Amino acid sequence: MTAALASLPVERLRAIDAALGWIPETHQMAPAGGWTYWLFVAGRGAGKTDAGAHYVTQHVAGPPCLDGPVPHRVAIAAPTLGDARMTAVKGDSGLLAHDRSARFVLMDGEVTWANGSTGRIFGAFTPEDVERWRGPQHCLVWADELAAWRYLDECWDMMRLGLRLGEKPRVIVTTTGKPRKMLKSLMARPDAVVTRATTNDNPHLSQGVRDALYDLYRGTRLERQELGGDIVEDVEGALWSAGQILRVPYPIQRSSEGDVPAMRRIVVAVDPAVTSRADSDETGIVVAGIGIDGYGYVLADESLRGSPNQWASAAVRAFHRWRADRIVAESNNGGEMVGLTIRTVDPNVPVKLVHASQGKRTRAEPVAARYEQGRVRHPIPLPGLEEQMLTWDPARDDDSPDRVDALVWALTELLLANPWSGANAMSGVA
Repeated sequence: MTAALASLPVERLRAIDAALGWIPETHQMAPAGGWTYWLFVAGRGAGKTDAGAHYVTQHVAGPPCLDGPVPHRVAIAAPTLGDARMTAVKGDSGLLAHDRSARFVLMDGEVTWANGSTGRIFGAFTPEDVERWRGPQHCLVWADELAAWRYLDECWDMMRLGLRLGEKPRVIVTTTGKPRKMLKSLMARPDAVVTRATTNDNPHLSQGVRDALYDLYRGTRLERQELGGDIVEDVEGALWSAGQILRVPYPIQRSSEGDVPAMRRIVVAVDPAVTSRADSDETGIVVAGIGIDGYGYVLADESLRGSPNQWASAAVRAFHRWRADRIVAESNNGGEMVGLTIRTVDPNVPVKLVHASQGKRTRAEPVAARYEQGRVRHPIPLPGLEEQMLTWDPARDDDSPDRVDALVWALTELLLANPWSGANAMSGVA
């Protein structure tokens, strides 16, 4: 709460909550005291957006920070401008849901409240987003999903220069934890208070959603991060870090069948298991596309452990479901039999067999570099694949995981100019 809000009796705060139609859980309430930063670091579904929107709504309904017709100026920031608009403002738990009197003008990117308070949306994904922070001043900043901000340090520095209105300007952060240096430094500040919560701490989350989330992440190191609200440190030596996996929706286009991905190309990549025994390695099956915006999108992970017919059938199903233009399959373990197995399931599916003549690290590094440049996005969580990406240390582990291999083949086909070209690097379409 602001200093002025903190001075109000609890009964008055509850009356404000009741008037606004939403009562927070204990972990969704801002702590008392003279803090400058409140960080609500929690798992998925724990109520982070509700908590942020609730605090902002209480703030603008409370004692003014400024004299004149605009009592409060608030910044509403998220990983992208679209996230700020669609989640923090217009989402089911966003600002408009918490206060029906609030209005959002898309052209201005501004929220206005009945008492004249204003809130402006900001992103943190492009250099232009950084520049938009230059100049505006605020008495409160709501930083949603801070750990997913691409230009985190740059946007944060510019935001701090404008945090200077009112007697006690403050920042609230609602985020899933990731091992970002700035986030960890902020949590350690003496003027910061950290609230933790897990997915299970939200009693209003339906059991079906709760079960689906735990089924998705169970048994991976990401379970602690995505559901437990912990900050799971990156593995030293891994080619990917958590901050490089960007949750950005893929572009869409309208069609008679509804919204479909707006992609230049989509491929299904297969890294077949060496054997079909019950204890064999998985067969990596990853679907990826290159959007009309030029970015790579990892769309699905259909990897499985099964017989050649089972993995070939899964790859063909993914090919048709995503309307891919071909299946790219590694032929090191099986040669022409890999293509033959796929064509046995569907003889009309184009198959490109690729043969690795370079080491796994050499093949993976250019793809990892595209992640570092922000050229690849994961529109939805892919826990099995992402677990392998974040834990595979090529200097320590001789064999790369099969899902990572399939990812590398898919993105190499889509984004790279055949960097390992040569007589033995790749064969043509089978």
